[in-house]
Amino acid sequence: MKVKDLKVNQLIEIEVNQDEKKEYLPSRIEEIDEKYIYISMPMSKGALLPMRLGEEIKIILRQKNGTFGFSSRIAGRKREPIPYLIIDKPERLASINQKREFVRLAVNLPVCFRIIDGDDKGPLEEGMTIDISAGGALFSTRADIKAGQKIELEIQLSDKESFFTPAHAIRVFEKDQHEKNAVRVAIEYDDINESQRDRIFRFIFEKQREWIKKGIL
Repeated sequence: MKVKDLKVNQLIEIEVNQDEKKEYLPSRIEEIDEKYIYISMPMSKGALLPMRLGEEIKIILRQKNGTFGFSSRIAGRKREPIPYLIIDKPERLASINQKREFVRLAVNLPVCFRIIDGDDKGPLEEGMTIDISAGGALFSTRADIKAGQKIELEIQLSDKESFFTPAHAIRVFEKDQHEKNAVRVAIEYDDINESQRDRIFRFIFEKQREWIKKGIL
């Protein structure tokens, strides 16, 4: 991938260090000129991430033919029509190979799932997400589910779009403080490809932009 391949509306990720580990926050290229790239300001933990003028920034682009990145410098900031950063346009992109850490979005979405026991499938159960990422989710349910169990999962992203995936429970919290007789289940998606992950990643980005425009964040 080359610099000339960068396009307006292209989804990108910004690498940051949070709590001594790397996370990749969703952003988007809003404009490109001869010297600068204008990108949406990233969000973390429900708030715009403060970034200083002159601060070094690392951009990640995930494509079908590989993952690429470049380092840049924050040259400016603007807040209208949405908050965005102005960064120096790179001279080249480098191919990289990095483990991906996924940002989580606190959002309530309907969940349906079946517990898988060998060749048998349990009854359809329901729940509600507490947060979601491109690697897994945390949801609340009244179903009897245990850590290590495999499930078939559907998350309702919108009225018109659902996300289907096999998954497994990595941890079960015995009580949900917000709902009586419910537990919280942390799950990790199984056997999903980058295209499916990017659907979740894009959902998180679009939801953050929607909340900013509505003044919720």
